[in-house]
Amino acid sequence: MELDNFKELWNKDTGQEPPEISLEKQREIHSPLQMLKINMKTEFWLMVVTLPLLLTSFPFASTDSNIRTISTFVTILTIAFMCYFYSRFLKLYTLLQKNSINTNYDLFNLKTQLLISKEIYISYYISYIPLAFLLSLIKINFHFDMEYNLAIFGISFLITLLLVCFIIKYWIYYMYGRYIDDVVYLVDELNGVEVKPRTEKKKTWFERSQKYFMNKFGIKGNIMNTVIWYVSVYISIILFLTLTLLIIIIIGAKLGFIDMTTLHRALDRLN
Repeated sequence: MELDNFKELWNKDTGQEPPEISLEKQREIHSPLQMLKINMKTEFWLMVVTLPLLLTSFPFASTDSNIRTISTFVTILTIAFMCYFYSRFLKLYTLLQKNSINTNYDLFNLKTQLLISKEIYISYYISYIPLAFLLSLIKINFHFDMEYNLAIFGISFLITLLLVCFIIKYWIYYMYGRYIDDVVYLVDELNGVEVKPRTEKKKTWFERSQKYFMNKFGIKGNIMNTVIWYVSVYISIILFLTLTLLIIIIIGAKLGFIDMTTLHRALDRLN
């Protein structure tokens, strides 16, 4: 980011004496923006890699033509959501790619776009909840009268809710939220807006490993750290949910609440 003429342009825009901006402050502005761009590129390529895995979960292989038709529409709707979101994603990335932010208006515009994009990002993942509800119904062929179908529906929907909550609470914060907060804080500080003093938070394992990889490998280290944590957390969630379900099934079978033969037939119908 080029802020060499920042004071002069600020003076022209506001008619007031521009605030003193140190090189350290300029680096503070540049750093979170750079991290946002890196993380946006990282997420885009992660999406490209994992998208085929997402689409394989749609039950196109069902013998019921109505189920296949509904599955097709759900897929089209999901892709439409993704296209809209990533078009906004690209718009924000293009804004961040600008070589310079030279005026006060540019700073306010940047702050506004970042805050709006954050809300759109959250809404994007929340939109998957009704889609997950519909997909869970498709899994059981819309038949609640079959034994264990209600349980299968509930578990499928619950897994999606847990994943969405995890993404909103952790993924959004570590990938974008903390950097957006940094930019907003700096823009407000430069414009004389009263800001709350920042409290030093204890570094998480993600942040510690990120610092280690970046010190060792630079920008590529941040990408490596993100991919490693993404894959590790994904596998951990799958293993945790699988283990939890196995424990519930084993306990239920021991206590006589679950009939393994009937459950096996219900699972076979899904395949």
